[in-house]
Amino acid sequence: MRLRALGLVCGLIAAVSFTNTGCARYWDCGDEGDRPAGLTRQDMVGTYRADPFGTLTLKSDGTFEVSDWPEFDYPNDPKHTDWAAAGTWALQPERKTSGMRDDLELSFTGNRYWNSDFSKWQSDFTFDVTGKRQKPRLYRFTTDPDVCELHTLRHD
Repeated sequence: MRLRALGLVCGLIAAVSFTNTGCARYWDCGDEGDRPAGLTRQDMVGTYRADPFGTLTLKSDGTFEVSDWPEFDYPNDPKHTDWAAAGTWALQPERKTSGMRDDLELSFTGNRYWNSDFSKWQSDFTFDVTGKRQKPRLYRFTTDPDVCELHTLRHD
């Protein structure tokens, strides 16, 4: 009986700690849906636009260009940076996981941006992919995933 009560108390402490640190919200937010089955690199080629601004063009040779790129860490008041850059992109192998999958990776050439907590410069950026093969949609969580705010780029 005493061992069972101790187990119950430990379980309650763990559950309260887990939810109070914000970790539980990662699963409550969900995502925008699964990656389209059979998605190929060729399916991703095209121009994507964010709302209210930001354009990403993925080219078939594995390069990309961005223009009017927003500061993605302000969901309620996106900052307009008027930043343009280029680099290479890669569609990552499909993973059977929920939450953040980092399906598409952008590697900026010669340009870097501050990471979400402004502690260091980064030269890569990732998005999850959802939608349909004919019209994929890119998204990523703003700042911390437990905020449950997403930035989305839609295929033209």
